[in-house]
Amino acid sequence: MAPNIRIRHIIPILLYAFVQFFPVLISGVRPEWITPTATGLWFAIGFSLTIIISVVLLWPDLKLYKQQGIQSNLNDTVKWIGLGILMQYGLVIVANLIETWISGDVMGSQNTEQIADIVRLVPVMTLSVVLLGPIMEEILFRHILFGNLSARFGFWIAFAVSSLLFALIHGDNKILVYVAMSFAFTVAYAKTRRLIVPIAIHAFNNALVMVVLFLM
Repeated sequence: MAPNIRIRHIIPILLYAFVQFFPVLISGVRPEWITPTATGLWFAIGFSLTIIISVVLLWPDLKLYKQQGIQSNLNDTVKWIGLGILMQYGLVIVANLIETWISGDVMGSQNTEQIADIVRLVPVMTLSVVLLGPIMEEILFRHILFGNLSARFGFWIAFAVSSLLFALIHGDNKILVYVAMSFAFTVAYAKTRRLIVPIAIHAFNNALVMVVLFLM
């Protein structure tokens, strides 16, 4: 990876944390400010700016991957988007079956239900859920966390740490499902070293979930 990687990678993490958790912090001081509309606009604007800044900071990494010839070509990139989508849904089905077997009951996703409620009230949140969220999370969890950890500790430790954090950050009761999703994103990224691959898989999943929820 490029020099000064630690400094350039800490900034996107801090920005993501600020955007993600500021509404929670401010709700304890000014709860009247945290309306669904304000929250939706905050995430849409905040993640948009964070993504722009992150791409500028991480551009040397992407150029280095290209120079080293470790990025996949167009055919392999498209192939791994398709394989990643299939892998993700296969693993999610297995993870749901395991969680149902352990709990003895079919549990819905608390995080998905909460997001769906907000999106119904504030349609602009759809942009954050389907596009901005996946872009920011893949930059953070795949490129920064997995990328740095895998260079030092190898694939499996890097996957375990980044995936567990990915699951916990969503504050959901479906931890195994998020880890399963993260495995598909991580493998696809490791095989291609192109962020567009896990972003596309992640965005496709979120878009499909939103469509199903609205149809229901």
